[in-house]
Amino acid sequence: MAKLITKRYLIWFILSILLSILGPFVFRLNFLDGSRRIIWLLGIIYGGFSLYGGYRFRQFGLKFWGIFIFPVTFSAVNLFFKLVLGGALVSSNYAYFFAIFYVVLGLFTFVNNGGSSDLEKQIPVDDGFKGVK
Repeated sequence: MAKLITKRYLIWFILSILLSILGPFVFRLNFLDGSRRIIWLLGIIYGGFSLYGGYRFRQFGLKFWGIFIFPVTFSAVNLFFKLVLGGALVSSNYAYFFAIFYVVLGLFTFVNNGGSSDLEKQIPVDDGFKGVK
């Protein structure tokens, strides 16, 4: 079970890095102008990724801190590009504001009970219940 949880965190971390790097590059190919790029990439695509992340972490009963993987990775990749390569992928002001926004979105879906009172759909305990029948 520990290897499965570690694998899920690792896959989420790799997806976060790929999305944080490739997203701005794809959207800079004159696909959209500045404000639409911010709305679509940072708001809708990355926001949806955060919502999905909170849902998946809750569904698999993974630890709460997992919802911080994408926002921290997004900010770290942006800071790395700013310090090492001299130019940020996304404006620093937007990057840190949206990182907080992604944590809130992930939190919403992590603690949401989906309008159901079924025991299977309630908020999981980290690592699940052990020995409870």
